[in-house]
Amino acid sequence: MSLPVLYGTAGSRAFRSIWAAEEINLAYEHVPTSFRGDNQAEAYLRINPNGRIPALVDGDLTLFESMAINLYLAKHYGQHLIPDADGGEAR
Repeated sequence: MSLPVLYGTAGSRAFRSIWAAEEINLAYEHVPTSFRGDNQAEAYLRINPNGRIPALVDGDLTLFESMAINLYLAKHYGQHLIPDADGGEAR
């Protein structure tokens, strides 16, 4: 099984997802991708046609928004980040 791949730089909203991945001790590949043209490269546009940063590729799943990425990481890999009790997520 391949590692999840996270595209972005710490100087962008990708920092949120980089931080989340580090908090859950996720083994992942980080591909530095900046707004200085990396995000408009043909290879990146195949991953995210909008050219926005960040992006996450995990197997067949591709996500683009940092908060969507973080929610996915927390629910899929970081079970200890989300309480099991009813209403726990709201707290």
